[in-house]
Amino acid sequence: MLIGLSTGHIWVLDTRSNTFMHTAKVLDCSIRKIVSSVSRIIVEGHQDTKIHSWELKKTIGDFDYDASDPDYFFAGPE
Repeated sequence: MLIGLSTGHIWVLDTRSNTFMHTAKVLDCSIRKIVSSVSRIIVEGHQDTKIHSWELKKTIGDFDYDASDPDYFFAGPE
């Protein structure tokens, strides 16, 4: 589960084990909406006029990521 905070951070949580896994600072304003699918994460800021998106692909640079790795979600370019 992804939770957007008023600080611009996103928390990645595992709801099966109730575990906090990762945090990432993605915006300079509060987060209004998060939409995710198997191919991308889309984030809308509260005072921001842009839609921010991260593609979830298996290889970023020369490093192969596993989708179970929480660092994988925001590792690629926006």
